[in-house]
Amino acid sequence: MLSFSTGCTSEKNATLERSEPQSYLEQKGYYIVSNEGIVYSYELTKQKIIELPYMIYWGLQSADPSDYFGKTIQVQKFIVTNHPLSKEKVDVYVYVADHKPIGGTSHPHGDASDGGYWSIDGKTLEELQDQPFQEWREHWVEKYTNTTQN
Repeated sequence: MLSFSTGCTSEKNATLERSEPQSYLEQKGYYIVSNEGIVYSYELTKQKIIELPYMIYWGLQSADPSDYFGKTIQVQKFIVTNHPLSKEKVDVYVYVADHKPIGGTSHPHGDASDGGYWSIDGKTLEELQDQPFQEWREHWVEKYTNTTQN
């Protein structure tokens, strides 16, 4: 009986976690073709934020990464249409912390990314940061290397 209750609780929580990111994408005007579920989970740390590819992933976010140091970030994948990156299907990865969507990344569906990264809204790092990559990278590493937060 106890394990039956636990199973139901976990299933209910999984449904709640899925609905937040789904609503987040729908509010952006994207049509969800498929919910691929949680594809990755990690703890965000000061060390991780200055390493590739995490520095780029987080450079594409409007959220301040230091607000999430020490927290578990779940990455949930969706396939969507009606996205500014492509008229075809787009893979969108929603970042979730404390059961709330905080941002994400995207790329054309089926594209292995070969070094290309876009924000959840299809913008490049250069579009969002308004400076050349090498200059941005130096500032980013300096900022998060000198931070006193965990």
